[in-house]
Amino acid sequence: MKSAMGTRSLVNNASIVPKLPMLFSTRTSNPLAAMQVSLDNQTMPIYLKLITFMLGTLIPFAFAQAQTETPGDDTAPARHAAGSLDEAELLLLQLEANAELISLELEETAFFLIFRPGVAPVPVGNLVIMPDTGVGAGWAEQGTAISRYLSAHGWNTLILQPPSPPNPALPKRTLPSMRAIRAGTTPDTPPTPQTETEPTQPGSEDTAEATPEMPFADQVRQRLSLARTELQQRSHEDTEINAILGIGSSAPWAAALAAELGEEWDLVMINPRPSEASEASLTELLPRIKGRIIDLYYLPLPGYPEAAPDAQLRRQLAIRTEMLDYHQSRLPGVFRGWQHEMPQLVRQLRGIMERILLTEPKVPESKQLPAPETQTAPGMRNPRPASGPGAV
Repeated sequence: MKSAMGTRSLVNNASIVPKLPMLFSTRTSNPLAAMQVSLDNQTMPIYLKLITFMLGTLIPFAFAQAQTETPGDDTAPARHAAGSLDEAELLLLQLEANAELISLELEETAFFLIFRPGVAPVPVGNLVIMPDTGVGAGWAEQGTAISRYLSAHGWNTLILQPPSPPNPALPKRTLPSMRAIRAGTTPDTPPTPQTETEPTQPGSEDTAEATPEMPFADQVRQRLSLARTELQQRSHEDTEINAILGIGSSAPWAAALAAELGEEWDLVMINPRPSEASEASLTELLPRIKGRIIDLYYLPLPGYPEAAPDAQLRRQLAIRTEMLDYHQSRLPGVFRGWQHEMPQLVRQLRGIMERILLTEPKVPESKQLPAPETQTAPGMRNPRPASGPGAV
């Protein structure tokens, strides 16, 4: 009996099997989170291989998924940095559909023209608008209100970008003379001021060898000539009126062109003022103009206190030199600068231009001398027949 019980106990008892170290926990779904560090040095390479294998599998999968979610470069909207638009693109943004931006080049210097055709089967006239030479980048805005309004009422208009005037030359700097004067004596000759000589900078020889810039007067004349050619090419063959409008300091340059072209071109001025770079003044140019002259000005004119006396001088000049086609008028209202819309100015300008330029120019009346009385010899009949009642 004892032997049988002993045998049964041996058979029913579970076999003794050595336990392996536990690598993963079955209580969590993430094997990496349940990984435990083993103290057995023999199992360490297994962990390294397992981690390397899982990282190598997950990283390409994540990279491929990121590429599928990110849109391609061809579908992304194009972005432009602020200030990247050039002058031509900025001008095109300001122009309406019927306006034409013309780019010309003169001596490797580009400039622009803005042409607006007259809304009429046969345009009323052709008008070149030259903004003030000192307005800088605002040249297009200064002529926009006039150009748009006159174009809508049948005028071909062309705005010319004027060249930038040269900077005024700085006077030479002088230094006081260092001369010792003894007490009680007076110098025989006055001290001569010493001119400060600036050190020669490297590269000055290359600058001197460069092509000299075209003089400002030549730039203005050639730009006006090119603008006049472009406008006449776009004109109608039955349009006979041609005029040039000078604003501010551009008035002397417009007057010089009108004097050169003779009776074919008329002159219109708004707020005329002298130009420091002009070769001749308005008082010299106006009497030489054969066409009609329209002189419009505001009073008071901000920044130009001589506007009133200069207007009076031009009026007196016209009377003194018998300029029959000179018409001066003070514009109503207060001048508040050039704006995109100036309804009062443009209506006044159009009325004066069409009233004066669409009529025939005045011709000076020739003084007819009385016919000399002929004396007849005694007994001869008077060659002039008698007149009046009873005349035979």
